[in-house]
Amino acid sequence: MPASHKRWRAYAFLLLNTLCWGASFVIVSPALTHTTPFTFLFYRFALASLVMSPLLWHYLRQPAHRRHLGKILGIELLGTVVYLALLYEGLARSTSIETSLLATTTPLFIILAGIVILREKQTKKEWLGLFISLVGVILLAILPLLNGAVGLHGSSLQGNALLLLANVVAALYADFRKKKKKKIPSFLAPTISFFLGAVVFGLLAVTQNASMAIDWQQPSVMFASIYMAVFGSIIGLTAYIKGQELIEASEAGLFYYLQPLVYLPLGILVLGESVSPYQILGLVFILIGVGVSESR
Repeated sequence: MPASHKRWRAYAFLLLNTLCWGASFVIVSPALTHTTPFTFLFYRFALASLVMSPLLWHYLRQPAHRRHLGKILGIELLGTVVYLALLYEGLARSTSIETSLLATTTPLFIILAGIVILREKQTKKEWLGLFISLVGVILLAILPLLNGAVGLHGSSLQGNALLLLANVVAALYADFRKKKKKKIPSFLAPTISFFLGAVVFGLLAVTQNASMAIDWQQPSVMFASIYMAVFGSIIGLTAYIKGQELIEASEAGLFYYLQPLVYLPLGILVLGESVSPYQILGLVFILIGVGVSESR
């Protein structure tokens, strides 16, 4: 395949991923008014597991793949269970736009985790980018609290703290995967994560709500569950993995910053949320900072 065709295929996959994941916060946010985050996550991963069960069975029939099972479970416990638990609990206490904007800080924590865990050395340009982005984080995460902003189930102080902690976990997950990367099928770890998520979030949901009741008559709950199982988990993740396989990881990561073009208008038009000048300015600082850090 010509290099240009390969690159355009990668761009198509990554744009599909951007659409799937960019809309997810706006779609999930209304559903969390009718159920708990853990109950919703259980049904999301249970549905995805049913669809992906033939693929997992195909992989685990091969002894070479089963050898990696323990390491995959450990890494995915961090990257799927801990990360999403913090993310959804934060979303339940904040707005979808705040959640989405704060998610853009993940690459900053990946850089910081690389410094602390992997002992990576940073250039002056990368340190400058980190400082610029830190200003953006302050504008996004702290200034709204001074106005007494609240989310669905609590104050934005709690929500923003949980969301930033989720980004730290995502950064640790990315660095651990970088250290433990093996020659295994691209879809093995994500497929295992669906089943792991269903089991763990099912147990957590029981501790919160013994009946695990969910109001399926609410359109927002039904739509969000199906959307996250199919588009958020299976299609979105498949597109992301295929896109990363076709071009460099650093270039693929830049598509992450197109997500505000999806969730900002959706949050405003669908949910009636508003974006403050501080939030726009904070996003600009973060994008500039990341651009400075990743520029060659």
